[in-house]
Amino acid sequence: MNVKRTLIAGLLGLAAATPATAQTTLRIKMTGALGIVDPIMTTSAPTRDMAYMVWDTLFATDANYAVQPQMVGKYDISDDKKTYTLTLRDGLAWSDGAPVTAADCIASLKRWMAKDSFGVLLAGKLDRMEEVSPTSFKLVLKEPWALTLQALGKPGAYVPFMMPKRIADTPATTAITEYVGSGPFIMKRDEWVPGSKVVYVKNPGYVPRSEPPSFLAGGKVVKVDRVERLDFNDDVTAVNALMAGEIDYMEGVPPDLLPVVEKSAKAEWYIRDRLGKSLQVVLNWKNPPFDNEKIRQAAQMALSMKDIQQAYFGDKTKLYTLCPAAFFCGAPFETDVNSARIMKQDIAGAKALLKEAGYKNESILVIHPTDAQDADAFNTVIVANLRAAGFNVDDFVTDTATMFSRRANRGPIANGGWSVFSTGWGGIDMMNPITNVFTKGACDAGWFGWACDKQLQDLSAAFLTAANPQEQKDIAVKLQARMYDVVSFIPMGQNYIVVGRNKKLNGLIDGAVSTFWNVTKEN
Repeated sequence: MNVKRTLIAGLLGLAAATPATAQTTLRIKMTGALGIVDPIMTTSAPTRDMAYMVWDTLFATDANYAVQPQMVGKYDISDDKKTYTLTLRDGLAWSDGAPVTAADCIASLKRWMAKDSFGVLLAGKLDRMEEVSPTSFKLVLKEPWALTLQALGKPGAYVPFMMPKRIADTPATTAITEYVGSGPFIMKRDEWVPGSKVVYVKNPGYVPRSEPPSFLAGGKVVKVDRVERLDFNDDVTAVNALMAGEIDYMEGVPPDLLPVVEKSAKAEWYIRDRLGKSLQVVLNWKNPPFDNEKIRQAAQMALSMKDIQQAYFGDKTKLYTLCPAAFFCGAPFETDVNSARIMKQDIAGAKALLKEAGYKNESILVIHPTDAQDADAFNTVIVANLRAAGFNVDDFVTDTATMFSRRANRGPIANGGWSVFSTGWGGIDMMNPITNVFTKGACDAGWFGWACDKQLQDLSAAFLTAANPQEQKDIAVKLQARMYDVVSFIPMGQNYIVVGRNKKLNGLIDGAVSTFWNVTKEN
């Protein structure tokens, strides 16, 4: 008997017996498992998306990617552009009943600035933050910085979520253990079954904004009583549950199951985010053999973008793009500069480069999660491509939660380290050189893989002070050329999030983040 499948069936049965009626309970299946709740501890999409239910932000990004006030009711910018005075809107309270204060927000920003790359930049521009009143505070800059509100309203991880001061005072290196927020939902810790079920209920104390919802901005009006996030051990079971009406929303319907959904009387599928996300292969610069630039370039040459994308999408070519751009195809900084090693697989060239670089047949460990069908398909081809080029590959089969945990280990493989993993940053992060984690070259202070390069550091700094869009574009082109030379990551195609939904659902908001406010379910 499949124990996990039996557990899921039992959970669905228990869910049906809860006091919340069917029309007020959403049952959802998301990609990956929720292994980490603290949104400052990981950049994973499961953590980010669920965090938006519990915590709110001072500013938020709307459907046009413009920054709008969210928790902030009004703000003023001084004539010299160095002082931002933020006043919280009326009625904000934490889910434990305490009012949201300026001190809470200052502490939350400090914790976020200690971790996020955009936050670090803002911290470097700051002279100080100070309370003006219990519900108002100032950010005083050393010099004008036009990107201040963009930083405060960035939609992707790490997101500057607000938390009570007692929680926000937790060091950014330590996970919080209390999940008190001022967002539209409350996480029910007493109903959390890790790896199987997470429950969120409507926050009765939440006061939404009056504007219509627009991506992550506007009024977050909750129209259901409960959201139950259920994990399934395979996508076939999840699709069957969707078609039977046992779940209402499924993120990441596999391409081979789309024809099945199309025949359903109860369900349908759609592309939620037209900007999409890209697949990135990340190499560990800290350990041999990928501390050698030529060996990293050999890995570039070994991988086939087309084969990797087709392994999951098959002939559904409208669901992916073979894209050479580090900053996304269809985005302002798109370019194909220096992309030859990425766009055309060259196994013979990779073998020759490995020999030239003195590769000593060191074992490379590829973290290979199999609990998500797309990640399993992608990594199966990645492993095969690397082996074909002559790499000695240890194919470490695991789950997504373990991958998110293990990739933080900087030690050697023998001590739980790694060599290769793949991830999927969305366009909202990748299209901007400021929020794209692969541009920094920041060494130990950088993102996983810890790419370390002075030229990347200098170009990233120059982008922040570019005088106009054309100068920004010129720097972005130089950034991509250098990123692909030193291999801060390997882009392996741009694809789109396919969602299955119950036809009775209304009000779902399109975008890179799954949101469940504004959603209704017909009888």
